[in-house]
Amino acid sequence: MKIFVPAVMAAMVCACSFIGINQADAAAIQNTVKNQAINPALLHLRGPGVGWLSGQPDPNPDMNEPDMSNWQIFIGINKASPSQHQVGPNNVTTNDALWETWADDGLTFPASPDPAHPPQWPSTATNFPLKRLVLPFQNVIRRQLEMRKPLQMEIFRKPVDAAQLFKLNPKKPPVGMTPEILEIQAGGGEEVRRNQSDFQFIIDNQLFYTQGLRNAFTAGVPITFPSTAIEIKARWTPITAAQKSQYHWNYDSQGNLYGLIALHIMTKRLGNWTWATWEWVGNSGRCDYIGCHDAFGVTPADVAPKTPVNGGYPPGTLTPALLAKFTAAGLSAEWQNYRLKGSQTLFTNTTGQATLLGNSITEAGFVPSSSCITCHGQASVNNSGQINPSFGFTSGGQSSNGPLLPSMFWNSATPPTLQYMPMDFVWAFSQASPAPGVP
Repeated sequence: MKIFVPAVMAAMVCACSFIGINQADAAAIQNTVKNQAINPALLHLRGPGVGWLSGQPDPNPDMNEPDMSNWQIFIGINKASPSQHQVGPNNVTTNDALWETWADDGLTFPASPDPAHPPQWPSTATNFPLKRLVLPFQNVIRRQLEMRKPLQMEIFRKPVDAAQLFKLNPKKPPVGMTPEILEIQAGGGEEVRRNQSDFQFIIDNQLFYTQGLRNAFTAGVPITFPSTAIEIKARWTPITAAQKSQYHWNYDSQGNLYGLIALHIMTKRLGNWTWATWEWVGNSGRCDYIGCHDAFGVTPADVAPKTPVNGGYPPGTLTPALLAKFTAAGLSAEWQNYRLKGSQTLFTNTTGQATLLGNSITEAGFVPSSSCITCHGQASVNNSGQINPSFGFTSGGQSSNGPLLPSMFWNSATPPTLQYMPMDFVWAFSQASPAPGVP
């Protein structure tokens, strides 16, 4: 299968493929270590790691130095897009980063898909996918599961309208409502976007509609995205013009102003993808429950969770090595308002304990149990092309974590029968709709 990548995307992918560390960065890191009285001999336990100690490029930075590697990806995709747009009644100009010009879920998975006329990459699409925020998918799914309500997949194609969905009274805080629904009520929203490599794999393999997913299950061929695939999940909150300098800001398609408060990045650079999440530095409770951990970009590298929860956390200090990369890439100062909360590459640590990663915004209500890799590892479809209804949650509304289990995919018969075929960690297939007139 051929995947065509525009020049700007190819340049971005190359920029994100950096695997070494230059002498200027090494010197900056040495100074940081010296100033903090850390024994350099211990640095094999935390980055900058193999490349700096041996003088040779790290052969596997995504696994050995995931925080550095994830920051490099963050920098590459958050460069300003060379083209911006005028939106809303006042024709305000957008502030798009590169990833904000990628295909969103609405473009990838049409509400009425036509296999004869599949979705096209935004560079040739009739309508460029301007920002159109929707209800945060996993938070609403979790709420519906907790309320024992049947899933209403169609609600995720509509504009944010939490008040109508949950019968909320904006003048009276609801009793017993979970934190994420309160945040949604405040007017925030979510978007999911993917780069061309990821998008084209879905389209070329006819995985953008329900019958195509059913056919994939029948064929029994493992779904494996290309190693260049990237998916983004972003959460936004309304802000005022006076707050712009505090956020990466942008306008939606109607000209409403938002500030970015959470950013997930998953890449297929490893077989089980790489997982990283960033938070706006001002998020209340951003290090609650599981702490914040960044061995490359900030000091202190580890911040312990505090009690009581939902309080503020010091911003820390961005490292000279990270700031040097920001400057070299021409990244605007607004991105210094974000902190890497953590990276995840494995289901468990070397003692068999589950690894955890969760964002205080996108995983609100289940951060203590959150594991991106385990949750997404359960993304799967049945023989009708329908998504696994667990969505990675336990019956109590918490996240599954630790290793994947056969019972997540196979029934208990002898011999067992496959009930759900893994879809390579991508829950976005839940957005697929049946193609009209296709058997």
